[in-house]
Amino acid sequence: MSVLDFPAGPGGSDSTFERTPPSNIEAEQSVLGGMLLSKDAIADVIEVLRSDDFYRPAHQIIFDAVTDLYGRGEPADSVTVFDELQKRGEVARVGGGAYLHTLTVAVPTAANAGYYAKIVREQAVLRRLIEAGTRIVSYGYGGQGEEVDDLVDRAQAEIYKVTERRTSEDYLPLSDIMPSALDEIEAIGSRGGQMVGVPTGFQDLDALTNGLHPGQMIVVAARPAIGKSTLGLDFARSAAIRHGMTTVIFSLEMSRNEITMRLLSAEARVALHTMRSGMMSDDDWTRMARRMGEVAEAPLFIDDSPNMSMMEIRAKCRRLKQRHDLRFVIVDYLQLMSSPKKTESRQQEVSELSRALKLLAKELEVPVIAISQLNRGPEQRTDKRPQVSDLRESGCLTADTRVLRADTGAEVSLGELLESGARDIPVWSLDEKLRLVPRTMTHVFPSGTKEVFRLRLRSGREIEATANHPFMTYDGWRSLGELGKGARLAVPRHVPAPQNLQEWSEAEVILLAHMIGDGSFVRRQPIRYASKDEACLEAVTGAAGHFGVSAVRDDYAAARVTTLRLPAPYRLTHGKRNPIAAWLDGLGLFGLRSHEKFIPDRVFSLPKKQAALFLRHLWATDGSVWWDEKSKQSQIYYASTSRRLIDDVARLLLRFNVMTRIKTAQKSGYRPAYHLYVYGSENQLRFLEEVGVHGERAKQAARCMPTLRATKGNTNLDTIPREVWDDVRSALTEKGMTHRAFSVELGTQFCGSTLWKHAPSRGRLGRVAAILDSAQMEMLATNDVFWDEVASVESLGEQPVYDATVLGTHNFVANGISVHNSIEQDADMVILLHREDAYERESPRAGEADLIVAKHRNGPTATVTVAFQGHYSRFVDMATH
Repeated sequence: MSVLDFPAGPGGSDSTFERTPPSNIEAEQSVLGGMLLSKDAIADVIEVLRSDDFYRPAHQIIFDAVTDLYGRGEPADSVTVFDELQKRGEVARVGGGAYLHTLTVAVPTAANAGYYAKIVREQAVLRRLIEAGTRIVSYGYGGQGEEVDDLVDRAQAEIYKVTERRTSEDYLPLSDIMPSALDEIEAIGSRGGQMVGVPTGFQDLDALTNGLHPGQMIVVAARPAIGKSTLGLDFARSAAIRHGMTTVIFSLEMSRNEITMRLLSAEARVALHTMRSGMMSDDDWTRMARRMGEVAEAPLFIDDSPNMSMMEIRAKCRRLKQRHDLRFVIVDYLQLMSSPKKTESRQQEVSELSRALKLLAKELEVPVIAISQLNRGPEQRTDKRPQVSDLRESGCLTADTRVLRADTGAEVSLGELLESGARDIPVWSLDEKLRLVPRTMTHVFPSGTKEVFRLRLRSGREIEATANHPFMTYDGWRSLGELGKGARLAVPRHVPAPQNLQEWSEAEVILLAHMIGDGSFVRRQPIRYASKDEACLEAVTGAAGHFGVSAVRDDYAAARVTTLRLPAPYRLTHGKRNPIAAWLDGLGLFGLRSHEKFIPDRVFSLPKKQAALFLRHLWATDGSVWWDEKSKQSQIYYASTSRRLIDDVARLLLRFNVMTRIKTAQKSGYRPAYHLYVYGSENQLRFLEEVGVHGERAKQAARCMPTLRATKGNTNLDTIPREVWDDVRSALTEKGMTHRAFSVELGTQFCGSTLWKHAPSRGRLGRVAAILDSAQMEMLATNDVFWDEVASVESLGEQPVYDATVLGTHNFVANGISVHNSIEQDADMVILLHREDAYERESPRAGEADLIVAKHRNGPTATVTVAFQGHYSRFVDMATH
């Protein structure tokens, strides 16, 4: 019997393949007909339906027209709706005026419009369920390279969207958002100053914040044994017991029985130690019995599951939202949460959890409290007062730290970003494969004053950061305080082209390079250029002509160089400037002396060909290329008294994958001189082939290149940290390959453990990756990272410090070094808890606590003083006098 011989199912053989999505056209027509006949019907329907709940597009158009008229306070009947559709040019799309008449005739009674709307709504939910199911199936088939827990979470979110009436298009134009925003403002005003958000139970705090608002993520932080869990329970008591708002506490520190005992102690005013010791008096039992009923009836849920993941918390919160209208979430505490993902460090893991809690708050439209532990920063201060910078897994940088932008290729300081209020800045960031990718830095924020250290690397790169700021090592992100001399850190070895390229005229590129190198353009002095290289003098003379300037040559027998004066081509009067001076001023250079010069931001947006042209002519000024017969090596470097210029040149060379090292020469009575060396035969050859040098130095470059091509590179510097051999040995054990067999495959002589003592080059690790068939080793051999070495760490004393938020990857490039960001980034509010008597028993402020609102995205910051009643395990408002 063939397949064709089997009988079809109940609906015929085609029923399985020609199903139409669930819909009820008659119900849709009845809904619209009722709306055209009755204003009351419109009010009933719009509480249940949206336009995309209708199956037929024509019905969606009619529904939009009716609701628009109703919203403007105009009558909505078949005549006015027809007129509205004519104005929009959509009459033909809905079937004309005759169809509107059909709708009014078809409805049995307008009084049942609300019931018909529910039928339409149910059919829409079924359609969305089918769409969600299709997407979930695609996740299952197409998610081979993703974390399974992430796929499950996305599948749960798809189902949640169906029940929460969400569509795939969550974006809205401002014109659609404005009415609801105005309605909210009017509603707030009509309350006459009453609470809007979830009340905390503390009058002064509620007056400051107007309650905790939906979508907010609030960090409550303190040192151990200060009372942060107690404060979280006080917030929960206020919301659930006092105001009947459904609240859930996820406690990773205390058991549910311990939490319940604390709640009863606080509510019944029975000392907690009395309850635990079993020494309760009759009065204690009476007070507890009096309060037990109200506490038991409160919509408060407690989950004390150990080792809870973010996915579990999300799933439980979604169920509570659907079944019990969840209004408030508390997580105690952040650092005890775990992530199923493999992250490079605890810092990145906590950052991801912090971000996930913020997204949970927005998704469920509830405030989320994340209780967090502070580091030891407060204990190092005289007053023990906490600051935002004390958040664990959080570090800070100084204001002059320069961040590498992905859109322009330029750098901008944290101080400049903070002062301008800039948001959503494109920056370069390392992804999980250690490739530089563009990511968004949402904002920069101050983190108080803290001890700062200068970290100097062997390449000459420097950065100033707090001891707890994380840097990328082979073993993941580690804080500066853990790093010692010789530690290897990740820095970019190559920077991709910026997203926004801007081409200049070649004359501008050439003239700028020469003026930065050997030009003089101080104020109230003629603009000059000096060189003894005829090729450079000709290049400047030709480029000046682009501005209409004729160079005037000054040759003096006693002078070692020839000077070119670049005068204005017209008489200078008020409002008229030398065109070259005006151009340099626009680039921010005019008036600067040699030690102040830098490469303007716009240069970093040049196409690669013009960037090479700029560097080629710049190197012809204060650059050097020569062959050292004594050492049989090429010497290639650029010299300047401007450290910023040296850093800028080093950064621009990263476009060509050319690594550099900075050395400082200091003579007594003179400014320090900085030399930017291009080292290593492969590196030098790449520089000469892709960049090159203009003028007389090009002859020396031509002499060096044949020797460099014939030289085998020394791999002592560009290596992978030796820790990689630990992973190689583990891989060999898994494969059952002996070390001797591995040496044979690698093409080296077996020498016992000697192989593991030296850091491998990228080339050697690439061969190891091929032998072991290891994607991880291949990534380490081909990524965008150079492993620099820590040369020194020195304290600079206390300074104001700052941090930034980077979405997704949680890191950025600062001063040419990869650094991590803070966990404070996602918080809408940060409340720091401080008790003087926890550090000083004889404190005059015994029994008092400060709630320091150190960050408040939507309002002012302040310090609220409350009373601490430790025996009842609670904080309360200070007594009014």
